[in-house]
Amino acid sequence: MALPLSVLDLLPIPSGSDAPGALQDALSLVRHAEHLGYSRYWVAEHHNMLGLASSVPLAVLAAASQVTSTIRLGSGGVMLPNHAPLSVAEGYKLLSALAPGRVDLGLGRAPGTDGRTAHALRGNAGLMEEPFERQVAELVAFGTGHYPAGHPFAGIIAAPEGPGLFPPLWMLSSSGYGSHVAAQLGAGLAFAWHINPDTTQARMAAETYRRNFQPSADFPQPKVMVAANVLCADTPEEADELTRPFGLMFLRLRLGTVGQYPSVQEARDYPYTPQEQAVADAARARVIAGTPEVVTERLRTLARDVNADELILSTMTHDQQARKRSYELIKGAWDEPRQ
Repeated sequence: MALPLSVLDLLPIPSGSDAPGALQDALSLVRHAEHLGYSRYWVAEHHNMLGLASSVPLAVLAAASQVTSTIRLGSGGVMLPNHAPLSVAEGYKLLSALAPGRVDLGLGRAPGTDGRTAHALRGNAGLMEEPFERQVAELVAFGTGHYPAGHPFAGIIAAPEGPGLFPPLWMLSSSGYGSHVAAQLGAGLAFAWHINPDTTQARMAAETYRRNFQPSADFPQPKVMVAANVLCADTPEEADELTRPFGLMFLRLRLGTVGQYPSVQEARDYPYTPQEQAVADAARARVIAGTPEVVTERLRTLARDVNADELILSTMTHDQQARKRSYELIKGAWDEPRQ
């Protein structure tokens, strides 16, 4: 049986469009993903990035819960140092009340933005000084109502209350750090290979996680999900062209001039210096791109090399139909019986 495939959405705002348009694209995409049989739809958290409409994943997921019925919905992830644990527990329990039995709570310790914006997000609440492990422990206590003896917040329960409302936890990792926390908690592990495409490091993180895993009610067995940037099209030439904007986006990120997600034509017309071209080309190389046969074979190799239980795919395009077509082509080829 083929490994499950899921969708990771950063909600790109295409040049010439706006945030309302990107949100409608997201709702169209999650419906399409559910129809195609993808397992999950996760939304990433980013701040101070004008080209992305994913600053508050919870709001996007709440809207997605109203236009879907079977696909799992989750954060990929909540950047916990930016938030008070009680607020996160309440928000995702409320989402679970909207979509019972199909919510995931992915947690990360990176800010999802630059340092100055992270400081603005956290204000004077002291969140920046709080150890990540302590924040996670508080989140679990608020969500479940189970506190260590003598805990100062004992008795506080994140509302709403009800059986099964606190969602399964996943820990995000791009360096291996999160594998230890995930193993100790009995949570799922989501490795951000799309950010750090080091397959050896991903495999080592997965091995560390499996070796030290402590079973939990939500995860009796360890579960590793790996994220990848993908772009699939009917021809290699089209797939290659569609990766051009991804390169320009990362170049602009490096230059500090991130705007809306560029079109293929904008990426073609940009006057790259040799150094800028190298940056853009390196970013494009991080995308698994090509025809369905090429993309799925590379994804199978990645899953095998890391010993993954699931893959979650991020596809960025300027054109919404090209993005939906990419997910459609991959799922069709992935599900085909292999000879």
